[in-house]
Amino acid sequence: MHGATTGPWVFDDWVAAWPRGDVRVPDLQEGLVVAHAGMSDYADRVVAAAGDGPVVLCGWSMGGLVAMMAASRCAAAGLVVIEPSVPVEIDGGDPQRTLEPGTYDSSVYGASVPGMRHRPESLLARSERKRGISVPAVACPMLVVAGRDYTVERGRPVAERYGAELMLFPELSHFQLVVDSRVRKAIARWISAVSPH
Repeated sequence: MHGATTGPWVFDDWVAAWPRGDVRVPDLQEGLVVAHAGMSDYADRVVAAAGDGPVVLCGWSMGGLVAMMAASRCAAAGLVVIEPSVPVEIDGGDPQRTLEPGTYDSSVYGASVPGMRHRPESLLARSERKRGISVPAVACPMLVVAGRDYTVERGRPVAERYGAELMLFPELSHFQLVVDSRVRKAIARWISAVSPH
């Protein structure tokens, strides 16, 4: 699942890593009024795309938290999160945070990588993340991938809280993690070990 202000196109190069697999990359915003889209709406998109069979869910940044939310509702054989937004169990959230509709752009996140396309994102979903989204447990094998930007804030705490394996790429930024071929090849190896089918 893609991150905030991006779309399914960030995974365009990933399909080649699973030439015999059924790779589905849902657009979390599809069919929604973005200004009023919430995190549960995004999780619904993942559940619908997953179908009935066992799946391995993979999400980056905001999409990582969406994947964590959806994992308990799918037949998840595995879960991969790449520097995910953290659940309330990690940072305690901000219960006083106002939930407000609207949109924002990628400028709030700083520099991206050359060629990465961005679009407006739901302020409501962002407010929900800041208030706190609960993911009490993850029942399937889980891999957490982290780079140089959020290993301390996201990577290690998520891996420790959910008993997941932690894979580090300390030379890569948050945005580079989703476009670097070494990351997807390493994830493909992990998925093959967890879910050979």
